[in-house]
Amino acid sequence: MSVTGERDTNQGCLTVAIRMPVRIFALVVILPVRMAWDALAALGRALGAGLGWLWRRTVVEPLGAVARGAGAALRWLVRVLVVAPLVWLWTAVIAPSGRGAATAAHWLLRALFVVPLSALYRYVLTPFGRGVTWSLRAIGSGLAALARGLGKGAGLLLTHLLVRPVHLLHLHVLAPAARALAAALAATGHGTGIAARWLVRVLLVAPLVLLYRYVLTPLGRSAAWSARALGTAAGWLLRYLLVVPLVALYRYVLTPLGHAAAWTGRSSGIAARWLVRVLLVVPVVALYRYVLTPLGHAAAWTARSSGIAVRWLVRVLLVAPVVLLYRYVLTPLGRSAVWSARALGTAAGWLLRYLLVVPAVALYRYVLAPVGREVAAALGHAWRVAGYISRAVGRALKWLGRTLIADPARWVWHSVAVPAAEAARAVGRWTRREVLAPVGRTVGDARRTVQEALHTARVTVREARADARLMLFGAPKVAARLPEQTTASAPDLVKRVPTRHR
Repeated sequence: MSVTGERDTNQGCLTVAIRMPVRIFALVVILPVRMAWDALAALGRALGAGLGWLWRRTVVEPLGAVARGAGAALRWLVRVLVVAPLVWLWTAVIAPSGRGAATAAHWLLRALFVVPLSALYRYVLTPFGRGVTWSLRAIGSGLAALARGLGKGAGLLLTHLLVRPVHLLHLHVLAPAARALAAALAATGHGTGIAARWLVRVLLVAPLVLLYRYVLTPLGRSAAWSARALGTAAGWLLRYLLVVPLVALYRYVLTPLGHAAAWTGRSSGIAARWLVRVLLVVPVVALYRYVLTPLGHAAAWTARSSGIAVRWLVRVLLVAPVVLLYRYVLTPLGRSAVWSARALGTAAGWLLRYLLVVPAVALYRYVLAPVGREVAAALGHAWRVAGYISRAVGRALKWLGRTLIADPARWVWHSVAVPAAEAARAVGRWTRREVLAPVGRTVGDARRTVQEALHTARVTVREARADARLMLFGAPKVAARLPEQTTASAPDLVKRVPTRHR
């Protein structure tokens, strides 16, 4: 079998001869190593778990606490060193500066634009607009009154010169004539067409022609004359009340102002161009023409001359000798060296092939390869077998440890230690509640009784000593009082007994 598990059909006698001894030796050598390796792996896992717990407890958690503290300190520093100064800068500098700038800009806009435009609107455009409006209103009122007068006059003329005469003609002439004609025709039966036409011409056409010639034509001419007069008056009023003031305003106010502004702009532009030309363009052109151009020409001529000289020197002193050396020395030497190296390489290759490579290949193919394959297979087989044995030994040791140590210890803990601890805890609670607490209360009461008795005896002794001193030596003499001490009471040295409460 090979290392991969496939059966090798080309097995020599050397392979068959060394297979079993090598496997037995490998198993004997590898088994302690594998058991030591498994033990170290188990110990490493346990040690890794312990070190991991120790690392978390001693490094990670303190570092986390330190990091949290550092984060809080950093936040405080950022708040104190960055946020607070920025807030102060915004509150105390930028915002007041912005408000001041806004106030200044508002004042400048008001002073430069709003006030002049308001004054222009209030004192120029408004009076001018009011005057134009008043003029147009007056013109309109006059034109309306004139139109009303002309309309009333034309109505009166049409009424008295046309409507009433036509009505009277129709009422007193045409209607009776038509009735008389109708009666005559009805009486005679049929009238002639000539008589009817004559009557129509005399009674209708002739009056209408006379009405058109002597009434309507004069009225139309008078209306046309009145319209021409009205148009002339309106044109005169528009000319002298609107056009002439606007032309005068444009000619004598706006045109001079525009000419002055244009002249000022042209003068400023000419002055600025002259200053730029005199102060910038002329010096720059003179510097370029009389300084930089000669210097550039000189530098270019120097560079070309130096380049020509350097190229000639490099060609004569370097290129030509190198070309001659390469052509007449190095080329023949190189060709002879190549031929010699090729011959030596061929000879050395032949010698290496037949004195080193062929024996090494034979040694590797027929000795080292079979031995290496068998050693590798034996090591793999021994490692696997040792793993089985090591796992079996580990399971046996685990069973022994659980049976001989863990199970008895768990039984002792659950059956002896825990009940004993519960019983001791119950006894302790009962002792504290039923014995120690009453004893403590009794001791406290006895202590307070003894303290009260001692205090009473102490007070009695002090009073007896004060009475004996009074009987033996009498009352103490009162010292003469000073004037400023007349209002102070004398100290009671006998009956004042200091008491001390504990």
